[in-house]
Amino acid sequence: MIISGCRCVALCCSLLFCLLTACVSANTIITTVGTDATLRCNYDAKYYGRLSVCWGRGAIPNRGCANEVIRTDGTAVISRLSERYLLRGNLGEGDVTLTIRQVQESDSGLYGCRVDIPGWFNDHKHQTTLTVNAGRPFPVKVETREVKEKTVTVRWTPPFDGGRPITAYVIEIKNKYASWDTAVRTEVSPDLSQVTLVDLRPAKTYNVRMFAANSLGTSDASNVLTITTKEAAPEGPPLDMQLQALSSHSIKVTWKPPKADLRNGVLRGYSINYREYDPVGSQFKTWQQLNVAATREVESVILTNLKPSTKYGVTVQAKTNAGIGPPSTAPLCSTLDEVPPDPPVIEVKEVKNYAISLFWTPGFEGSSSITGFYLEYKAANASWDYTESVVDFSPNQTEVTIIEINPSTYNIRMFAKNSMSISRASNVLTVTIEEAVPQKVNGTETLPTTHPDAVTVKNSPGVPTVFPIIVPVVLVGLIVAMVTAWKLRQIKQRKGSLNMLLSNGAIRYRGSESLQEL
Repeated sequence: MIISGCRCVALCCSLLFCLLTACVSANTIITTVGTDATLRCNYDAKYYGRLSVCWGRGAIPNRGCANEVIRTDGTAVISRLSERYLLRGNLGEGDVTLTIRQVQESDSGLYGCRVDIPGWFNDHKHQTTLTVNAGRPFPVKVETREVKEKTVTVRWTPPFDGGRPITAYVIEIKNKYASWDTAVRTEVSPDLSQVTLVDLRPAKTYNVRMFAANSLGTSDASNVLTITTKEAAPEGPPLDMQLQALSSHSIKVTWKPPKADLRNGVLRGYSINYREYDPVGSQFKTWQQLNVAATREVESVILTNLKPSTKYGVTVQAKTNAGIGPPSTAPLCSTLDEVPPDPPVIEVKEVKNYAISLFWTPGFEGSSSITGFYLEYKAANASWDYTESVVDFSPNQTEVTIIEINPSTYNIRMFAKNSMSISRASNVLTVTIEEAVPQKVNGTETLPTTHPDAVTVKNSPGVPTVFPIIVPVVLVGLIVAMVTAWKLRQIKQRKGSLNMLLSNGAIRYRGSESLQEL
């Protein structure tokens, strides 16, 4: 009974103390410098309505708030010590939580919230102990200032130091596609706000980030910059350059691009310079230039219109949009000696009704492709100095039909041509055409359709030959008929000869003395 009575007396005393002083709730918040601290305080606005509230620093006195920092009438803030003190809660619902922006170590201490509830000893009191510790600096915000071929300049604004002075900045740079473990770290003075990174490669992409450090540690990483340096002229020459003489007038040049890390950008093309070497004066002549686009990993170009049996010096340089690189070189290369084509071999295919069909087989084409053939003919008793070139033939043509109006003996020869020279003369055909004796059929004089005994062919090597009428094979039938009719008339009239020449689809008449009188 005595114990119970004592407990009852203690409870009554405690209740009396609360009534006299108003009960005070308390809590503790620990935060770091530079953060926003939130100190909770609430009351039942639905029950009491909107009430006046104040916040102060230090223990809550019997009336009001000590060292008041902010006050509200329940509807709006009516006073505050600094813009750093805010009531961000819903005042209409009784949320009078205090927010202190960017706290410093000096903000540490006891804060009290007093809600003025009408009546004796009814005020609501809440105390919070705030502890603000210094910490690491805040992250740096870095930006690009200038980009060149081999340097990058970045700048930044000093961040919040975390309550301790910044002692250094750390900059990291790496290849975009590499890990940060491979980054190059550079420490710079805390007094700087920009720095230039050097010894970079042109046309390369890098990542850059920064850190700030103080006595308590290093900040989190800054934002990451992605920077591509500008292009520059290539620093390396093209590789594996080779020269090959293709003919007496051309040389093939082949090469590969410079090493990838020396290209300094996107290769746009190549400059090929070449010049003739004069062995007599032991000096080079004027440079000539040829530009080509960069298209593949093995490049080539053919230099043309060169002199035969002549040495040439060649260089190749790679180009980017920023400039041209150093040249690659190769030993002097000499064009081939000029080689004419071999003569064709000419043969008789058929002799019929004053028509002689010839065909030929081309020989070696020489230093360049055969561009055509031509035929020469003369009377057997005449000199080759008086020959006449009858017609030029295309390089693809290998046969022709010749119609000789005047019976006689002829020499025929052929030549092959290419872009450089003419071949020696082919073998010589000696062809004798004798006059046919007309026959009477039903009282009408005609020439025999075939008369092998009237034509003699002899193939002689070494000298050339040709005929008065040369036509494509498709026109032989028509022309043979025309010649036969004309021949009958010639035999009757015994007049001077007329040679008709049809060459490449065109007919040409030449009035002259016959090669042999009928």
